[in-house]
Amino acid sequence: MATEFKKNHAQVCESWRLLGAVNRAAYLQAAVAKLALLTGDANKAKRLFNHLLSAAPSLDEVHRMTGATGESNDLYVTGRGKTMVIGGESARAMAVLGQLIAALLTGNEVILHCPSQDEMCNEAAKILYQAGISDDVLSVANDSQTITLLYIDRLAQVAVAGSRSEVQAISQELANTDGILTQVISVTDMEGLSEMLTPDYLHRFVTERVKTINTTAIGGNASLLELGTE
Repeated sequence: MATEFKKNHAQVCESWRLLGAVNRAAYLQAAVAKLALLTGDANKAKRLFNHLLSAAPSLDEVHRMTGATGESNDLYVTGRGKTMVIGGESARAMAVLGQLIAALLTGNEVILHCPSQDEMCNEAAKILYQAGISDDVLSVANDSQTITLLYIDRLAQVAVAGSRSEVQAISQELANTDGILTQVISVTDMEGLSEMLTPDYLHRFVTERVKTINTTAIGGNASLLELGTE
């Protein structure tokens, strides 16, 4: 049963990643109004959340790259993988939820952890589940110790909202873990949330990939095959 659960969990998360940012944004958009009410400043939160979601089309763009004759090379971005969204003691709900929306929009599996605001986390998860996001894709882990969670296998990135000292402490702990390199995405400006407004913010949650197709082998460029007959 455990093996079957893990299998299904991976499939659900992969389906979320492959859904595309525009389609994922549609799920998140349905939850924006209710999520904004959890922040204490609904109007400001809506503006922030909608700003993040407006970037969805650019995340789905595919760029054709110049390559060798007889092949096509397409550059695109995709979610990095298992992502933890952490709210420190000094974090505000808007910052935590902004990081959560960013992580989900970019196609990642997310673990939400903000022990100082556990009621807010549980309510946010409930809203997102009602919007159609699976509990395989989003889980809440406020009953666990932060340090323990940082040692989760194959943790790709940690999005931290909090003070600079909290971000530094988490970064230092992650440096001691084994396995893949875990990236830290920090938001420390609790008033202006300036980090979330930078052009490259969402791209910190993704990784680049290139799809290469041998067009000659599949008959995609027949003119190349005719060169040898002249």
